Parts: sequence; structure tokens; C-alpha cells
Amino acid sequence: MSQRDHEHEWVWSGDHDCRCACGADMWAIQTVLGAAADDARELAGDSFYAGCRVRQESENVELWLFNAPASVLQELEASRPDVYVIHNDAPRPLTTLDGLRDSFDWARWKSEGVKATAVGPTEDGYLHVGVEDDVDVAQEKLDAAYGCDVVRVSQQGPFFALPARSVAPDGGQHLT
Repeated sequence: MSQRDHEHEWVWSGDHDCRCACGADMWAIQTVLGAAADDARELAGDSFYAGCRVRQESENVELWLFNAPASVLQELEASRPDVYVIHNDAPRPLTTLDGLRDSFDWARWKSEGVKATAVGPTEDGYLHVGVEDDVDVAQEKLDAAYGCDVVRVSQQGPFFALPARSVAPDGGQHLT
């Protein structure tokens, strides 16, 4: 991949063909960036990796880490120069968020008036909880239980898309 002086604007031009006016192919970029995202998770390791977002329009991977040492940051930069945009300020790693997600007590929260529709990690180190109704009340109750700055609540009815790697009330995992 080469550095671009613009962000790609994708245009569908036929069967499964999505290109930018500059000639860039979305699927080719996705393949390269997907591999870079996988490599970043492996290189950072469970202790530091919080999540990432593939940015096809700018041909990079935005990566969130939890207090990774300089050696990890240098290894990531050396492995794929100019591909990673690194934020080393995530409040917790993905492994912690996975544990919080897996232990979320759906019945308890429903009995306390928090009608959760989805629970899952955000790529920047928070636990996302989608709720059907009063976001402010749910945020207050979840902050009291988990502590401030752990959970981010948003309104999300039962028919909205679930965040990546979230768990639905029926216990099934949903990938988006």
C-alpha cells in the first residue's frame, strides 16, 4: 500500500466491484488491512491489546492498546510502517472486557430496570451496553456497579445491529 493524499471514496461499479476514483480496490485494501489487524493483535498480546478499527478509506488500522511498553510499539511500527495509527491509552485490555461481557447478569439488570439488548467490548477499551430505553438511568446504575468510565451505554432497540463480539440476552454471540 502506498501513502495517499486523500481518503478513498468508494463507488460500486458493478458486481462486487468497489473502487475509488484513484483506482484503489476496496477488497484488496481490506485483505491487506485485515492481515495487519490480525498481526497487531498477535504482536501486542493479550496483556496490551484492546481492539482495532480497519480504516479502508485511509488505508490504515487504528489500534488501541492498554499501556503497552515502548518495545511493543516499536515492534508494531517496524512490522508494517505507516499502517498502524496507535492509541496507547485504552483503559483496559480486551481480555478484561471479555470477562465483563461474559459475566453480565442479564436477569439482574432486567429486574433493576436496565433492559439491555447487547453487551460487548468497544475497540477503545470500554464495555458497551445497548439498552431499549432510558440511557441515563442505565448509565447511572451500571456506573454504580462497575465503576465510572468502564461502561458506555447507548440506546439500542432489539432490532439494531449488535457491536462486534457482543452477547445477546439469549446468551448467543453475534458477530457484526
